[in-house]
Amino acid sequence: MKKLNYIILATLIAVSFTAISCNSIGKNETADKNQTTVENKTGESSKDTDKNDNSETRGNSPRDQAIFEENEERDNAEIDKRYKEVDKSKLNYDKTNSSLTYYETENSFVGSEAGIPNVDNKKYKDILTDYTYASEVNPTKITYEDSIKLAKSVLPNDIKEIRNKYDNSTGKTYIVYSSNQGNFVLGLAYDYDESHNPGFTPNSKNNTIVGIDYMKEITEQ
Repeated sequence: MKKLNYIILATLIAVSFTAISCNSIGKNETADKNQTTVENKTGESSKDTDKNDNSETRGNSPRDQAIFEENEERDNAEIDKRYKEVDKSKLNYDKTNSSLTYYETENSFVGSEAGIPNVDNKKYKDILTDYTYASEVNPTKITYEDSIKLAKSVLPNDIKEIRNKYDNSTGKTYIVYSSNQGNFVLGLAYDYDESHNPGFTPNSKNNTIVGIDYMKEITEQ
């Protein structure tokens, strides 16, 4: 009888250890799965954050956004064709398709609501939008030298450069011209990766330009 009781007791102890062991293994497997899930989500979140940070760094300017809203699928082939067939006598330098206005700061030209100190009280408006390559919407890819040639093919023949400035934060050069038809600003956006390389020098003829836009000073009528 004692022997039988001993066998029963030993069996119960063995079953208990087996149950505890299985339960422990199950918990460990669940913990490993949860840890893997957390790591995967963290990795995905990190990738999304990197994308967002990169997007914010490049930035969508008010001008780019306005162009995007105006026409989500701008055709660069059509813009290229306009440049080749341009007739300056038919261009309207006072026409604008946007209510946005801009002003000049120490290092750049910014939207009227930017809140950055201005250098004067002059205001500017977008013009020649049919000849605009917005870097974040319909980027082009040409050299700095060729972009200047394109700009001169649509701006007045008598333009004279007054000054230029490079905005390091956006990787963009602004060239201010005077003419008998008013003052103009040519905006040239550089390739992002190129402009953020050490030793980058703006306004070099072989720099890669991905965006071209135009503004004109607003004068009292």
